[in-house]
Amino acid sequence: MNPFDAALPALQEAAARRATRVDTGPVVHLSGVSKRYESVQALDNVSLDIGQGQVVALLGPNGAGKSTLVEIIMGLRQADSGSVNIFGDDVRGGQRGYLSRIGVQLQTTGFFPSLSGRDYLKFFQGVYPHTLPLDRVIELLDLSAFVDKTMRGMSGGQRQRIALALAIVNDPDFIILDEPTVGLDPIARREFWDILRQLHGGTRTLLFSTHYMEEVQALADRVVMMAKGRVIASGTVDDVIAAAGPEARNLDDAYNILLAQRKGAPK
Repeated sequence: MNPFDAALPALQEAAARRATRVDTGPVVHLSGVSKRYESVQALDNVSLDIGQGQVVALLGPNGAGKSTLVEIIMGLRQADSGSVNIFGDDVRGGQRGYLSRIGVQLQTTGFFPSLSGRDYLKFFQGVYPHTLPLDRVIELLDLSAFVDKTMRGMSGGQRQRIALALAIVNDPDFIILDEPTVGLDPIARREFWDILRQLHGGTRTLLFSTHYMEEVQALADRVVMMAKGRVIASGTVDDVIAAAGPEARNLDDAYNILLAQRKGAPK
């Protein structure tokens, strides 16, 4: 049986629960957010809304501010100024109720090599008040062939799937993924895309950073492009291409043109 088909009842039940939740505003609302590290202005007056059910790709070169932005949304870093609201919670004001509604997969996850994937899943189940059934998570991500291996015995792609499983074990409404397919071969990357489409299901909100334009076009209904700590373009793929001007024939062209335009712009 296809693992996605096997996991469909849990996904449908989770989607029904999310449909009964009444959220009147955006999932993420940032206004005038800035963050500085000594002489480096990591974020410079960033304002951004992410609506419910959107799949948003975060694009930009190294040092653009993507990681800092994601860490502020996750609550791992404090903005120096501006407002940060997640599901209506004032993050800078110390409200943390939203944390049980988000799931996070970092680009690099530190695992204890002697523990198994099942050990990690059981531990994370004990952290949250509500979780998806363990067997459903295993079916959804097709983990059965390696979930009982120790982490040291897994391939990079298998560890990525375990990391994603930990991000969804609490049945989150909002999933944040930092370079989720980096290091995966093309076949594994496309399999991962299929999993993310199933997780989205039209109801979950996804935010992911990536350097793969093909990944953006395959998954995202909205692109946020950053450079020098600022948002330089936001919209659909077609919107971003149009913003780059007539010379942009595709997203790769738009990316290069907009970054070149920004390169010499004053901060």
